Amino acid sequence: MKDGIRLREHNLLDPLFPVKVYVNRAADTAPGQNILFLHWHEHFELIVMRRGKAVFRLNSEPFEAEPGTVLLVQAGDLHAGYSRFGGATEYVSIVFSGSLLRSWSADPGYAELLQPYLDGHGRLHPLGAGGESELAERVIADISAGTAGGRLLARTGLMLMLARAAAAQPAPAPARPQEAQLRQERFKQLLRHVEASCADKHTIDDAAARVRMDPFHFCKVFKKLTGSTYIDYVNQVRMQEAMRLLRQEDCSVAEAGERVGCGNANYFTKLFKRYNGMTPSQAKKLGPGGGQP
Repeated sequence: MKDGIRLREHNLLDPLFPVKVYVNRAADTAPGQNILFLHWHEHFELIVMRRGKAVFRLNSEPFEAEPGTVLLVQAGDLHAGYSRFGGATEYVSIVFSGSLLRSWSADPGYAELLQPYLDGHGRLHPLGAGGESELAERVIADISAGTAGGRLLARTGLMLMLARAAAAQPAPAPARPQEAQLRQERFKQLLRHVEASCADKHTIDDAAARVRMDPFHFCKVFKKLTGSTYIDYVNQVRMQEAMRLLRQEDCSVAEAGERVGCGNANYFTKLFKRYNGMTPSQAKKLGPGGGQP
């Protein structure tokens, strides 16, 4: 999986060809193991499942994925993924800016079908039109080619996929109500706070206060939105940061544990193995480029 991924990805896309492809593999996972860390970004994303079975949560809705499933994530949506049955998993993320498709803006069909979604005024169903895995794989291959022809073909393929998804809907689904958008923004602020201060003590009462909810309601909403409990999520953040410290900053195991708020060595090792599938010592041996966690 992506190593040390941040909650809100700062994807610096090439303005001339604003697309990136990420291949995410895990040789072995436990049922329910996190395979896509909870995050969001201001770009679209296509998730192409290649191996294994998973559940991806997109703005609190769960979507089951198996080889051939293609999911569409719209700009700003919170999303995370979990292995469904365990074992090997592989999926590809195609992250792209809506600006990639604006060269078609003079076409009447563009304004009618795509403009609402690119401007954030409409919602596309995450499963799109269905049956898009072959086209998605062609787009991945075209991007990987790194040629002018490949870029043109990839741009056309992404345009076709979004156009099919939009055409499959009778009418644009309305954007999220203002109240729901405000609540999501508060949750995003909470996630940023946890990421920036993962070594600190984080309680449910404090988190609930930050999003202006009572603790009981907060726990229910957080679980629905992210697929995990708040405490489980905090531990995920800590163990992701510990992985980064061990592999990229050459920290000792003891120092990494201290820096993420887990001073007890045995407890730290137990948590690290639960969330990363290996011990801290094994992770440290991998080094910055020594394989994927």
